[in-house]
Amino acid sequence: MIWWIALLSAAQAASPAEREAKGLVESVARYGDGTAVDRSIAWWTLIDDPGLTDVLRDGLGDSPDLAIAAAQVELAQAGTWSSVGALLPTVSFEAMTQEAPTDSMTLSPFAASMPDYSATFEYLASLAPGLAAAAGEDPASVPDFGGGTSDVPDTYRSSSAMVKGAWGIDAFGRSTMTAMAAGRNAKAAHRGRHATVRSVAGQLGMAWYDLVATREQVKVIENQVQAATDLLELVELRYERGEASAIDVLQQRQQRAQIEAMLPRAKSARTAANGRLAIALGKPPSTELPASSGFPTLNAAPSIGTTDRLIHDRADVGAAIHQLDSARLRRGAAMAGLLPTLTLTGQYGKQYLTMDDTQDVDTWGVGAVATVPIFAGGRTHAGIKAAKAERDIARMRLRSTILSAVQQIESAIAAENAAADTLEAVRVQAESATAALTETRRRYSQGIAPYLAVLTATSADQAAQIAWVDAQRARLQARIQLHSALGGTWLPVFEESK
Repeated sequence: MIWWIALLSAAQAASPAEREAKGLVESVARYGDGTAVDRSIAWWTLIDDPGLTDVLRDGLGDSPDLAIAAAQVELAQAGTWSSVGALLPTVSFEAMTQEAPTDSMTLSPFAASMPDYSATFEYLASLAPGLAAAAGEDPASVPDFGGGTSDVPDTYRSSSAMVKGAWGIDAFGRSTMTAMAAGRNAKAAHRGRHATVRSVAGQLGMAWYDLVATREQVKVIENQVQAATDLLELVELRYERGEASAIDVLQQRQQRAQIEAMLPRAKSARTAANGRLAIALGKPPSTELPASSGFPTLNAAPSIGTTDRLIHDRADVGAAIHQLDSARLRRGAAMAGLLPTLTLTGQYGKQYLTMDDTQDVDTWGVGAVATVPIFAGGRTHAGIKAAKAERDIARMRLRSTILSAVQQIESAIAAENAAADTLEAVRVQAESATAALTETRRRYSQGIAPYLAVLTATSADQAAQIAWVDAQRARLQARIQLHSALGGTWLPVFEESK
């Protein structure tokens, strides 16, 4: 009982692993803006993109990785119930029957301990007729004390029906610590599933915008091919009027062919991106995925909050905390294996003996068994060493997980800021290149600007438009990376909504 009270009281407070994790986060994390944050909403709902929502709904519902994680949770929960069962009494019903030769009854210890009165009965049998005659009785009426033949069956049947119970008294908390360790494992598996949801959602979001980017690149190149064709017609018209040279025509044809050569590669990249995302969704590569209408406009970046949110918002850190607590409890249980065990037993039922007829008797019994370990071939001490090694591994895994989480958050913050600055610079570049191309073509059509200026402006605009697509993709992927790195408490809400 003392062990139960102590262990259950400890379970209500912050665990040693949680306190250790908080101290480590405080010592290594340098990010945070101190603002109040709410991460109870799934991050993709903050991005106005129906295609992204459809992809994540399908992907998180059919992901093989999430199915595996769910099965691991069920496995861990089953292990918890199995461990709790060791704390409870066991009750069983046992029925037994056997048939044996009647002669074998004389081999039993009870039969062997009985005195042999056969000689006495034979002597009485010889005296009885004479005594009866002397008394005026008929000697034939005297009982046969000699035994003679008897109608005894050749076999007998013994049976029993018993209810048996046993209860291992957890005097030193071994079973309690084992059950609590299994419970921590189940919590770790549950948090691990949350971490898998977070990871899969991030991967699907990244893959979706890879696909959107390839679609936009195809559109850009198709528009550039059309623009090059229109310009070629203008150059040929000017050539016919003697206002342009044959070299200008040939260069423009070469320019259009160069752009057209980019189109098959862009379409191939679009097909490949579609296949990668389809496979991630658990579908054939040729599956037609949701349509997209360009890149959505992002809202302001999410607040970072304080560093102490890490152990709550990052499910992988929470799982590592539970694993360390479990390893510590398993080590305690292993050390308790050196201590005695006490088991209470009891039984109640009937025993039956059948020869000519059946006789029965009620029977019951209670008892206690105390076992003191003396020698087990070193298995107990080996188990203690193994449990200590598992605890040390879990501690290092927790440290590694926290360091990785901090690095991911700090890198995501830097990537978010860099992507925003890059997007703005590339936007100005693309708008300027398009304006320059428009003005150069106007001036060329009026015969003011040379064709070389048009060719230069066209090349600059092509590069700027592709860079604009890449910058928008990088901007959205940086935002997804930031949301994924920060984690959140939306994962249990997501599970309830499924």
